[in-house]
Amino acid sequence: MTSTAFAQIGAPRAPALRHAKPGSILWAGAVYDLGLATLIILAGSQGVHRFLPTLLLWAAIYAMISLKYATQLRVLLHVLRQNIAIMAFPVIAALSTIWSVAPGASAYAAMQLVVTYLAAIWLGWRYRPKDIALIVLLALSPLILLSLVNWATGMFGEVYSYTGGLLGIFSNKNTLGRMCLLLGIVTIALIIGRKPQPFSLLFLMGIFLMAALALFLSKSATSAIVMMASAGFFVLLTQHRYPASLRLALLLGASCIVLTTLVSMAVGGFDPIEEVLEAFGKSSNLTGRTTLWDIATHQIAEAPWLGVGFDAYWDTGSFLAVDLVQRAYGDGLISFHNFILDIWVNLGVPGLIGIAVTLGSITSVLVRYYALSNDVWPAMALTLLVAGIGVAFFNPLLHAQHGNLIMIFVALAVSARIEINRISREATQNR
Repeated sequence: MTSTAFAQIGAPRAPALRHAKPGSILWAGAVYDLGLATLIILAGSQGVHRFLPTLLLWAAIYAMISLKYATQLRVLLHVLRQNIAIMAFPVIAALSTIWSVAPGASAYAAMQLVVTYLAAIWLGWRYRPKDIALIVLLALSPLILLSLVNWATGMFGEVYSYTGGLLGIFSNKNTLGRMCLLLGIVTIALIIGRKPQPFSLLFLMGIFLMAALALFLSKSATSAIVMMASAGFFVLLTQHRYPASLRLALLLGASCIVLTTLVSMAVGGFDPIEEVLEAFGKSSNLTGRTTLWDIATHQIAEAPWLGVGFDAYWDTGSFLAVDLVQRAYGDGLISFHNFILDIWVNLGVPGLIGIAVTLGSITSVLVRYYALSNDVWPAMALTLLVAGIGVAFFNPLLHAQHGNLIMIFVALAVSARIEINRISREATQNR
């Protein structure tokens, strides 16, 4: 793969090459862009806080992305207009400042969310889907490696969460689990899509096994279950790439696994949900999540239509439940661990409509890309999207500012739209 593959992602897409430039300038621009893209994924992973001040890192990203928009404003505005539906959710978040119980907090958080989406739009315009996959690999694999080093040595501080799951270098075991899930899917796509040479294949397999080990040690049940389901979904989406004999073998193998599992459940007489939860050290109330969901539903009943304002519920200190919950679960808790409930509490019905439009737009673009292309990358993008939505029902994802999963989804959708336009142009020229 590797040096050649990463060198290739420095080559700008055609829209960026409006005028010929000296090679040294092109290379400097490519290094700048690759550095910015890597920093965006790194910062969004929440895995660098033990080494760098997060606020300083995001300040650097804000400055760098502002420079990109300032120097390439016309083309980026054109890309933004093409993907305006994706901006529905951050626009609703910004508008909630009008009715928020904490206008300052909502305005600040909404600004961060808007910049998150603008950074993702630039990333998608700048890089192809396969290049985004390589950047994710470049950014996340060192973090997972360092997490395992911390597990083995303890040299980077706290190793385990209070529930016993591995933290690695992250602040939360579920964050480590999500990054392993993301890295695992991307690595599988790179193995299938790039058809690497033996050494590169061993390299990618090593990264996948490293992610699988860290995921197991994290005891992040949601990410582990979604990883297994995602692998099956990815194989289903890419089955047209395999020989008929292999497709039949995969189908028979999957059928045997499902049948064996069902028979074992019937004979053993155990509850599969309880068994899975127990295996990961979980309680039947999902480590307190159901309690949080009860609190959320009561708050929704208080303000069902407009909510309390983006990011306002956990920030104001005006709600008694916040103090009680944070005393029970820690001051770091700022989410109901369900993206629908989080959005409904903070943004009400407009927020639910906004996230539906955003995710619907992303999904429609990726489905169209999958229908037009035989490459593995649209299958990877759809698998990541489905996996991310699945995990978001139990974790604070998709609605939060500076989250790298939503940034990757937006970037892949923007990039896919450009690829769709390219495929359509080539089809027209070949008629």
